[in-house]
Amino acid sequence: MSHSTSGIASINGSATDTLEKSHSDSAMHKRRYMTLWRIHFFAGLYVVPFMLMLSITGIIMMLYTPVLEPLLHPNLVKLPTHEVGASYQTWEQQRHAVSLQYPDATIKQMIVPHAPSEPTRFVLNTSEGANQLTFVDPYTSQVLGSLNQDGTLYAWADNIHGTILLGSWGDAMIELAAILTFVMLFTGVYLWTARRRTGLSQWKPHWKRKGRSFWRELHTMTGVYVAMALLLFAITGLSWTGITGAKVLQAWGSFPAGVYDGIPTSELTHADLNPGVHEEVPWNLEQVPLPASGSLAGLPGIPKTQPVNLDTVVSYARDNGMTYFRVNLPKSETGVYSVMAATMSRDITDATQDRSLHLDQYTGNVLADITFDEYGLMAKAMAIGIPLHMGTWTKLNLVINTVLCLLIIFLSVGGYVLWWKRRPTKAGFKLVPPPKAKS
Repeated sequence: MSHSTSGIASINGSATDTLEKSHSDSAMHKRRYMTLWRIHFFAGLYVVPFMLMLSITGIIMMLYTPVLEPLLHPNLVKLPTHEVGASYQTWEQQRHAVSLQYPDATIKQMIVPHAPSEPTRFVLNTSEGANQLTFVDPYTSQVLGSLNQDGTLYAWADNIHGTILLGSWGDAMIELAAILTFVMLFTGVYLWTARRRTGLSQWKPHWKRKGRSFWRELHTMTGVYVAMALLLFAITGLSWTGITGAKVLQAWGSFPAGVYDGIPTSELTHADLNPGVHEEVPWNLEQVPLPASGSLAGLPGIPKTQPVNLDTVVSYARDNGMTYFRVNLPKSETGVYSVMAATMSRDITDATQDRSLHLDQYTGNVLADITFDEYGLMAKAMAIGIPLHMGTWTKLNLVINTVLCLLIIFLSVGGYVLWWKRRPTKAGFKLVPPPKAKS
C-alpha cells in the first residue's frame, strides 16, 4: 500500500508541476504579447503618418513619367507628326537652337530621346539659378517649350518624399521612421503568429468576423502580405538618408576613386551632376570625385581628327554599346563630358547595364568607364533594389509597386481604425494605448 500511495503521490506531484509550468508559460507569453503590442502601438503612432506620406508621394513619383507627365504637358513630351523616314538634326544644332532661345542660361545636360515620338530634353541653369527643362523637336531643332524642373509635380513629390520640405531635419525624421518601421514590422509579425493557428490556415483571412475583430483581421493580414515589400522599401529608402545612408552605407558601398589610376580628379563629386532636387546619379557614385579634364591622361576615345562636342560624344557612346543616356556637359575648364545610363535616372530599366563614361573635354580621351561589373556587392544590391523601389524595372514592377503603396495606405488607415474602435466611448482626446503587461 505504501508503495502504491507513494506512486500516486508522485504522479499527482508531476501533474501539478506540469500544470504550474503551463500556467507560468501562459503568463509569460501574455506579458510578452502585451509588451510587444504596446511597442507596436507607439512605433505606429510615429511611423504611420510617414508611411501615408511616403506611399502617396511614391505613387505620384512612380506614375509621373509614364502616366502623369503626358497628361499634364502633352504639347511638350509628344512630338508633332513627321514624315516617315525623317532623320534627326545634329545634337549640336539642337543645342545651338536652345542657346539662341535662352542666351542667358547655361546648358548643363542633354537627354537623348527614348523613342522616335519623343523630344530631346535639355536641362539649363537660368540666370535666376533655376533648373529649366527644355524640350526640343530633334527633327527640326524647334524649341517646344520649357518647365521649371524643380517646380514640377514630380519635384514637389520628390522633395516631400525625401525631406517633408524641412531639409536635413525632415530627412532625419524620415530616417527615424524607417528605423522604427523595422520595429513595427517585427512586432506586428509576432502579434500575428501569436494569435493564429499553425499550418496553411494562418494565411487565410477570416472574413466572417465582425466589428473591431474584422478590422483587426484586415489589418493583420494586409500587414503580413506586404511585410517583405515594406521591408525592402525601408532598407532601400534608408540608404538615401543623411546619417545611415550617407555616413555609413554609401561610405562603405561607394565606388573606390583609387581605381582612376593616375587620372586627375576634380573637387566636384558625381552628386554635383544631379540637377536640382532630382536624384539621377547611381547611388554608389554620388560621393566619388569626378575626373578632371586638361591632361594627356586616359585611354584613346574620340579620334584626334574630330572635335570634342555633343555630336562626337554621343557617337562615341553609341559606338561603344550605349543606347539611351544623358550627357552632362563640362561645368568648368576642368569639367568633363559625362555620359550616364542608369536605372536611377530612368534611362534604362536593367540595373546590370548601369554605365558612367567620362571623356576629357579637350582630348576626347576616356578618363573613366564605370560599369555594373565593377560595383561592389553592396552597390550591386542597391543598383538592383533602387529601381525595384521606384517601380522602374518593368511595367509589371510599376503596377505591383502601385498596388503595394495602396495596400500600405490601407494598412495605415486600418491601424487608426483599430485604435479608434478599441477606445472607450468616453475616452475623449486621451491616447488610450494598449494596457501594460501585469508583472
